[in-house]
This record gives sequence, structure tokens and C-alpha cells, in this order.
Amino acid sequence: MGAPDGILSGLDQAQSQRYHLRTIFIAGMGFFSDAYDLFVISLVIPILGFVYYNGSLPLWEVSALGASALFGAIIGQLLFGMLADRLGRKRIYAITLTVMAVGSIGSAFSGPVTALGLNTIVVLTLWRLVVGIGVGGDYPLSATIMSEYSNVRHRGRQVASVFAMQGFGLLTGAAVTYGVLVAFPSPSSLDIAWRIILGIGAVPALATIYFRTRMPETPRFTLKVMGDATAAAQTVHELTGSTVVATPVRSTTPRVSMRRFLSHYAPVLFGTAASWFLLDMAFYSTSIFNPTVLAQIGFATKGLAIHDMLLRLAEGNILITLFASVPGYWAAVATIDWLGRRTLQALGFGIMTVAFLTTAVFFQALTSEFLWVFLTIYGLTFFFGNMGPNTTTFVLPSEVYPTKFRASGHGISAASGKLGAAIATFFFSSIVVSYGLPWMLGLLSLFCFVGFVVTMILTPETAGRTLEDVSREDELEIVVERFSPYLQALTASLQAGARELKALLESPGTEAGARVPRIRTIEHEADENVHQIYVEINNKRMRTAVRSDISALASSLDDIMDGIEGVSARVLTYHLEKGNPELSNFASIVVACVQGVSDGILALDELEDGKSERLQRVIIEVNRLENEADDLLRLLLSRLFEGHPDPIEVIKLKDFYERLEVITDRCEDVTDVYKDLIARYVVPQG
Repeated sequence: MGAPDGILSGLDQAQSQRYHLRTIFIAGMGFFSDAYDLFVISLVIPILGFVYYNGSLPLWEVSALGASALFGAIIGQLLFGMLADRLGRKRIYAITLTVMAVGSIGSAFSGPVTALGLNTIVVLTLWRLVVGIGVGGDYPLSATIMSEYSNVRHRGRQVASVFAMQGFGLLTGAAVTYGVLVAFPSPSSLDIAWRIILGIGAVPALATIYFRTRMPETPRFTLKVMGDATAAAQTVHELTGSTVVATPVRSTTPRVSMRRFLSHYAPVLFGTAASWFLLDMAFYSTSIFNPTVLAQIGFATKGLAIHDMLLRLAEGNILITLFASVPGYWAAVATIDWLGRRTLQALGFGIMTVAFLTTAVFFQALTSEFLWVFLTIYGLTFFFGNMGPNTTTFVLPSEVYPTKFRASGHGISAASGKLGAAIATFFFSSIVVSYGLPWMLGLLSLFCFVGFVVTMILTPETAGRTLEDVSREDELEIVVERFSPYLQALTASLQAGARELKALLESPGTEAGARVPRIRTIEHEADENVHQIYVEINNKRMRTAVRSDISALASSLDDIMDGIEGVSARVLTYHLEKGNPELSNFASIVVACVQGVSDGILALDELEDGKSERLQRVIIEVNRLENEADDLLRLLLSRLFEGHPDPIEVIKLKDFYERLEVITDRCEDVTDVYKDLIARYVVPQG
């Protein structure tokens, strides 16, 4: 029915092994390519300006080239994220690199399409869109795969290591640009230079495609979505060497609507998406337009020839990447599991806020007299951006969503980030031209401050917790599967007790001496079941909501059994010698109510499939019976006080009637718990 602990614990508790390193390399090479392809355009844009305009590109072309891959990434993140959750991670993992490689090769061979009136820059912009789609698809897939393969202790480090490969991609992009410019020193050869720079982005992607096709499907997807425990156990055994038992699970798992996912995870989705949106607004503005910033502060423009200026810009990128970006990535890898994701993200946003604000407020003084101080503070935004939110916004969405929606949730969050990056990139040049670079830096400081606030309010801590614990995807499984034997045994006791009570009230007399002790024995058995439930509650780690659900069920069912035993005890206490039709009618309602409650425990199983119709019918029927009991109580009390000749008999019967009605109230209490479970775990499809 659910995920057996042994299969996933084999992954969660495994020591870091060769398959972790292999997965980091295979996934990381995608991010190496991602970073190269996304950010090398910042170095190519100045070259294109000199090739096609003998100066600089028009503002709209700069914005379009800078943002096109980012808009493509939005498409790729949403599309491939959803496909990964529907078709599996393995089936489409190599496709993202293929799209990326095709886009890089197409970019390198961009030329005018006269028939359509498209110049080279427009064609290049379209190919950059294709590159972005491949890059975007790599985000949710690589993060999800690495997260689902990782162990609990080092999951943050392992997922962050994949992302940290971006640093080497950035460094390689700057180094390749510098090397190509050195190899082609003539201004007339710049048209060849930019094509080589962009085309090289296809090399690491093409080199990694084969290895991705050889990766097995993640055990979590195999188990929880495909329902194949045997294959999942075999994969875990092959990866870790541990032997696990393949407990049978459902062969198929129903699809769950996006509406249902959003209803349960909207707050955390807003947190991961908003954090990434704000981070990328700031981070990509400076990353994509880093040469523009360097040129604005006079780092690479004072008295330099065209070719020397381009080399100087590449040198600046190499320095910032080598001494700020790359160390930041690996500082995150080193600290993310012991400092925690939330702390790193808040720290990064906080320092970026201060650094951007400082460069904005003291821009003139720093750039005119203390340029290296400006570059140092500016470099801190890259170091702490990578150490903090640039890494954590990638890691967190791979942990906080259930298996069925993990890639989709990551894709939505990543797409939100790239939307922020695309907006900021598209308008960066316009804002700098209209208001100046200091105003832009001040605006980036504001984005980072809001990111800090969002982090403090909405970001959960996931370090040291299993994916199932973080995502809460096994909450209902705990209620249904782990406690189902105890709950079913408890309701079986209730049914037996209710039937015995009905027989007792119909003919108390000589039967009372045997039936009352039998009901007391049944009540003791029910108490033992309740005790076992609370032992399980105390021995298992679970969220407060789950603990509350199970406790409420156990307590309400125990109250029903106590009520049945209490009524039976009064048969002896009150020396009830003969039954009457009224008591028999009341007892019949109690039996029906208890039967309904028992049917509801069995119907909980269907909630795992997102179905609540059977449980809803139980709720309606038990509520109807409780109302019937209320009406009967009022009728019988009215008759009792209409002149019954024996006041002692009135007191006895009144006590019986009221106690029997209270039992139906306790049954209704159980249906209230059922309603809570439906509200928490089942949302109308749509």
C-alpha cells in the first residue's frame, strides 16, 4: 500500500559512495553546460556589438539576447518538470542536454534569413531561446534526481555539489572567451571568435548524453509513482549493496491534479518561488551584465583599443568568478548540511543587501578613488549569493515536495526565478541608461532585502530530515497503513460490544450476568488496542497534524466503547429485569452508528487514491443516525415525564436513554475526524 521503510531507508542511511559521485558528475556536467551557455552571452554581446555595429548593439538587441535564453529556461523548467513527474526522470533526462547542444550549435552557425527578413542577431536570439529550453529542463531533473538518490546526512552537500559545477562553467566560459580572443587578435576575426565561443557550449553536453541514458530510474519514482517495489529494491541494492525487502505496493498510482497539489503546498511553493524570483532579479542582473558593470566603473574602457578592451572584460570576469563565484559555490557545499538551508539563504540575502546598498550609496567615491574596494564589495555579492540563495533556492525545491510533484514543484520554482532573471535582464540596460548604475544597484539591494524577509517567514529547514518527512507525503500513509491494524481491531471490538449491548437490552433478565462481564472483557481488549496506538504514536516521529489525527480517532473510538460498557454496567446496577421497545430501538441505532464508524475506518484506505466518496457516505449516514437518536431521546423523555407512575423508573430509563444518545454523539465525533482527514488529504479534482 505504501512505501516500505527498508527500500528508502537503504538510500537515506547509505554512506556516501561511488554512485553518489557518479550522479554528481553526470548531473553536474549539465550544470557546467548550463552556466557556460547562459552566462557566456554576457561576454559575447560586446563582441557582437563591434562585429555588427562597430561599437555596441542597440539597446533592444542587448536586452533580447540577454533575456531570450532565460525565457526559454522558463519554458523548459515548466515543461520538463511536469514530464519528469509523469513519464519518469530517466526517460527524459538526456533530452535536456540534447536540446541544449542543438541550441549551442545552432547559435554558432547563426546567420541572416533573408526570406524572412531576419538578421543574424534575431536568428541568434531564437537559437538562444532553444538553448534556454534545454538549460531550463536540466534544473528540475538534475535537482530531483540527485535529491532522490542522496542520503539524508549529506543530501544538501550532494545536491549543492551538482549546482556548484556552475562555477566551473562560468570560469570556463570566461577562460574560453579569453583564449579565443588571444587566438584571434584581429578585429576582422571577431565574427569567427563569437561563433567558436558559443559553439563550444555543445561539447560538454554532447559528452554527457550517453551517461544519462545509462542511469537507472530513481527508486523513489519507481516505488511511489510506478508502484514497482521489486525494481526499486533492486536499484537500491545495486547502488548501495544493501539488501532490502520488496514489500508489495499498489501496481498503479492515480494521477493527482495540480489543483490538489497547490492546495496542499501553496505556502511553501510561494516561498521557494518568491525567493528564487527575488534572487535571480539581483543575481542575473549582475551576472549577465557583469561586463557592462565593469565598463561603467572604468575597469575596461580607459584608453584601450577594442580588442584589448574585450580581453580586459574577460579578465575581469575570470577574476570575479575565480575569487568570488567559485569559492561561494563550494562554501555552500561545505556548510549547507550543518548550517542549514534557511540560515545560508538568509545570510546570503542579508549580505547581498548590504553590499549592493553600499556600492549604490558610495558609488562615485568608490569608483573614482577606491576602485578595488568597489570590486571587493561587488565581489561579495557573488560569493555570498552563491554560498547562500543561489544554491539554496536550487536545493530546497528538490526536498519540500512529494515524489509525484517534486520535479514539477522544482520546475515552477525555477521558472519563477528565471522569470525574475528575464525581467531584470530585459530592463537592466534601460534602467542603467535612464537612471544610472547606482540606482540599479540600489534596486538590487531592495530585491535582496525582500528575499531576506521571505526567507525568514516562509522557508522551512530541511537539513537532516528524510524527503518523506520534509514533504509530508507519507502522512496519510501513516494514518492508514501503520495504524490501520490497531484501528480495525478497535472498531471490531466496538461492533462486538454494540451487538452484545443490543442483545442485553432486549432481554436483560438472566442474560445480564453473562453479557455484562463479556462486554467488560471486550472493553478491556479495546483499551489494549488504544494503548498500542499511543505507544506507536510516541515511538514514531511524525508531524503534529498526523499525531493529532490518530489521537483524535483513538480517543473518540475509546469513548464509544466506554459508553457501551457504561450502559451495560447499569443493567446490573439498576437491576433491569426486562427490556422494552424503546431501549431496543436505541440500541439498534447505536449498532448502526458503530457499524458506520467501522466502515469509515476501512474507507480511509481510499483516501490514498484521492477518493472520499465512500467516507462521505459514512459521514452522512452516521450524522443521520445521530439526529435520529436526538429525536428519539426527546420523544422518550417527553413520554417519561407525561405521568409515569414510578419516579425511580423514570430516573433509570432517563439515564439509559441519555447514555445511549451520548454514544451516538461519540460516533459523530469520529466522523468529525473523518471530515478533517478529507479536508487535509483530499481536494476536489479539477
